[in-house]
Amino acid sequence: MFGPTVRWDDGEAVSLVDVNKIRMRRVAAIATVLGLLILMVTGVLDRLLLGVFIAGGLVLGGLNAQLTWMSIVRITDSETPSKQKLALSSAARLLILTGLSILLAIVTRPNGIGIFFGLALFQLILVLQTAIPEVKGLRQQP
Repeated sequence: MFGPTVRWDDGEAVSLVDVNKIRMRRVAAIATVLGLLILMVTGVLDRLLLGVFIAGGLVLGGLNAQLTWMSIVRITDSETPSKQKLALSSAARLLILTGLSILLAIVTRPNGIGIFFGLALFQLILVLQTAIPEVKGLRQQP
């Protein structure tokens, strides 16, 4: 089995990579459905371009989460894992993502601000999908 493992409720050992894949698929599905709903609502409100930028923010958030996980796996699997490498990788990725988002928001004012709403919405979905199972697990402990 690849990497550290965790135990499901039924006692089966599963690698953290597999758990992340399952959670990321769930997050991607939720973000996709939410993005489509946002596009429908903003289309009805005649603000479709705002909806496109919110959906774009959801996509960028998903891309960032995937790149983060790949970076963590790559760095921890290397012969010399380093917190400094991880910090530099995160800083570079966030700098690029933030710069791209700010540039798009400025160039496409006022609708471009939607990209920040999409990024924030994706982070909320990701945090909830990670935290809720943990809280449920804590409640089940005696």
